[in-house]
Amino acid sequence: MFRPDLESRQISLPEQTVELPADLLDPLAHVVAEVFPQLVAHIPPTPAAELGRLGATAPAPVPLPPAPAGPVLTALRSAGPRLPERLLGALELAIDELPLRAPRGLARGLVDAPPNGPRGGNGSRASAAAAGESEAVQAVAILDEVHPGVSDLIHSYLRTLVEHPAVAPLLAADDPAAAGPLDGRGSDGRPLDGTALGSTANGESANGGSAFGGSLFGPPDELADEPTLAARHGAAHLALAVTVAAAVLRELDPPMIGTGAPGIVGTAVGSVALVLPGRPMPLAYPAALLARRRAEYRLPRQAAGCVTVDGHCFGLVEGELPNPPSFARNGLVEAVSGGVLVRTGMGTGRVRVSLRVLATPPAPPVPADAVRWDEIVDVSWTAANGAAAVAGAGASAAGGTTTTGVGAGAGSAADLGHLTTPPWPGDYRLRVYAHGRDGAGEDETYELVVWSAPAAPETVHRRTDQLGHRLRGEELPPVVTVPETRYRWVRRRSAFREAATFTIVVGASPEDVVRCFDADPGAPCSLSRLRADRRTDPYVLVLPLDGDDRAVLAVEDNGFQGSRHPVLSAVSRHGLAASMFWNINALTRLSLARDGEVLAAFEPGPDAVPDAVVPLLRDVDLAGATDRVAKGLVVVERFTGHPVLSEHLDRIIENDVAYLINQH
Repeated sequence: MFRPDLESRQISLPEQTVELPADLLDPLAHVVAEVFPQLVAHIPPTPAAELGRLGATAPAPVPLPPAPAGPVLTALRSAGPRLPERLLGALELAIDELPLRAPRGLARGLVDAPPNGPRGGNGSRASAAAAGESEAVQAVAILDEVHPGVSDLIHSYLRTLVEHPAVAPLLAADDPAAAGPLDGRGSDGRPLDGTALGSTANGESANGGSAFGGSLFGPPDELADEPTLAARHGAAHLALAVTVAAAVLRELDPPMIGTGAPGIVGTAVGSVALVLPGRPMPLAYPAALLARRRAEYRLPRQAAGCVTVDGHCFGLVEGELPNPPSFARNGLVEAVSGGVLVRTGMGTGRVRVSLRVLATPPAPPVPADAVRWDEIVDVSWTAANGAAAVAGAGASAAGGTTTTGVGAGAGSAADLGHLTTPPWPGDYRLRVYAHGRDGAGEDETYELVVWSAPAAPETVHRRTDQLGHRLRGEELPPVVTVPETRYRWVRRRSAFREAATFTIVVGASPEDVVRCFDADPGAPCSLSRLRADRRTDPYVLVLPLDGDDRAVLAVEDNGFQGSRHPVLSAVSRHGLAASMFWNINALTRLSLARDGEVLAAFEPGPDAVPDAVVPLLRDVDLAGATDRVAKGLVVVERFTGHPVLSEHLDRIIENDVAYLINQH
């Protein structure tokens, strides 16, 4: 599945100011025009398209190397190791045989020039390549050390020449004729030997894909698709950059390591990566990109994440988030121009949202939905263009969303910020499920289900929360409080919300509990130091509970010792023990033990409820899909007679004492 956001890379670096010899720009531009077709013919389309997409979309962030380096080297590294190596393999022989009649003096600005760019603490340039980096990166790093400023000079020539009247027409990817000859012939009229210069006899590039000559540029009357336009755009700018880099580096005297093909290609790729994000895409590119997205859009699709809410509202919209309506019709969702808006209980903050786009209408809500959801409403809306996306505060479908999360769509990973409705106009139906709008954001959750359907009146399947009644002007229903409400803070706000085990022990001292957890009570260590050092060793934190000198809370951050049978048997030998485990993969385990015997150890929801747990389930639905950790902690409290309070966790962290498990 094509993902422009993942196939594009973009970085933002300060531009270097380099004074160029104005008298050499015209001669250099004519040299570019002379060798341009020969270079373009040997650039493989796949990496060319990857380059060409730079700046076309909002890309995924690219981690930059820890060592400081100049802009060109940093941009080259951001391209990853594969792209420059593929281009080097395709262009190496062509560069070695490239006839350049470049004007002399292109590098004269480097004479006696002070080194510019990042420096290490000892005054030397800190741009050396790390062991294992690609050949192109190593060559550019050497260039930056031996010839300070040369990569910045090449970058400056490239930025200037893209606007030169003799070069600009060569970069017009919309016009195949402007990009050079279509029959694979060089500027001297002789056919290029593709076999000798990176192509096989059947015209395939030795590095994958077809050679450019006569394939990607195509006949003038052919409608170019997105890969073709992106490849033309990238190849044209890369051919220009390679020519400039070769002209400058071949002038260096004496020739040094790094001035050969690896240095030329590496400097060219890094310079192009800096220049292309500021260059306009071909005029036909937006339409071609839309056509590709439509052709590759598959159903069903789904994703989940969190949306930032401001003003009690988020939307599924094609553009900017409009001003919210009153929501008086159904108290939950309203169709607006360009999409739909959903009314939240939270005024400002983050709510959980899942989105499913279906190929066929969903089944009507079932009785189980009445347990999980407070409000369920279907509405229709008409998409003017398509590709509506979930958008929260300060976001739009076009500009990205403030969402995070991971889901699955059409067989590939997709996060909520990139999943959209079908990218074409039409009539759609949306079902909105809402839960927790009355709970001050503790467990506020939404599910959106979209499918294609003719316009129809809205359908209200369920309307039970206080907010909906108030917005509709109806008499408020009685407030129903479920036991698990008091423990929702654990997964929403606590320091252990992602993964932990909470164990309450009755009938043992803190020292006994530490020993049963296979830790040494005589060897405490600092919790804050463990976290600062990012230690991954398992550890347990213990706290005597007020009002009972033989009751202890044991907390494991991302640990599971308290859920193990041997530990529960040992720690409950003279009383009771109960634990609740959960992790980032949504796995849970609730365990109870008395007098050294484990009475229950199971996963709430999927597993059958053991007989020992049934008497503890008054008003608690362990079979439900929501609040399993909170419900499990209710059972722990009822079994042991001791709650877990937020102040307990505050104190256990303030004590700053941890005991390493399995360290003796």
